[in-house]
Amino acid sequence: MIKDSVASKSKVKFSFEDFNESFKSLDPQNMGSWPLPVKFTIYVFVFVFVIALAYMLLIRPVRDEIAAAESQKQSLLTEYREKDSKLRNLQQYQGQVEQMESTFGQLLLQLPKETEIPGLVEDINYTGVGSGLQFDNINVESEVKKDFFVELPISIKGRGDFHSFGAFVSALAALPRIVTIDNFEIAPLLEKSKSEIPVLGLTIHSKTYRYNDASASKNNPQGAAAPSGSAS
Repeated sequence: MIKDSVASKSKVKFSFEDFNESFKSLDPQNMGSWPLPVKFTIYVFVFVFVIALAYMLLIRPVRDEIAAAESQKQSLLTEYREKDSKLRNLQQYQGQVEQMESTFGQLLLQLPKETEIPGLVEDINYTGVGSGLQFDNINVESEVKKDFFVELPISIKGRGDFHSFGAFVSALAALPRIVTIDNFEIAPLLEKSKSEIPVLGLTIHSKTYRYNDASASKNNPQGAAAPSGSAS
């Protein structure tokens, strides 16, 4: 019984009313005598206040700066990716332009100049003769001006067999100058060759081209006639 009474007296029960009354009886001049629960409560409030003040004055501005820097980082990264994509496309475009300029230059070299037209007609004549054809006429007709080039129609009339025609067309495509065939007509002739192979008449409408240079186009001839007959 004595032990139970001593143990019950040693237990301290928390009472909110007593805790509240202890704040009313505090002596501001003697803080050391304040009850321990009051001191602990004040320490907690001071600690929370310091933490809140530190967050508002120190941590929050830094976090705002970090968020702004992160947003700027994403913006700069997006801008960098866009510029990098444009740069890669620009390099591809530059490569394509250089390739086109090179191809265009090579094509210009294949276009006969005004002074080279008679030589081109002679090449066509020699090519046909070497293929076994006999030409009746090779005529350069009136030129047709386009935006960037000038068409020079060439009409070719000759005689021979199918093999000669095929060899001539192949040799014509192998010329160093550009010569295209727009249309052709083949008709049998009454005459016969010594080998009894039917002789056919061939009419070819072909074109060659030259660059439309304003400085060179002032004195261009409107047409020129090639020598008739075979050079065999």
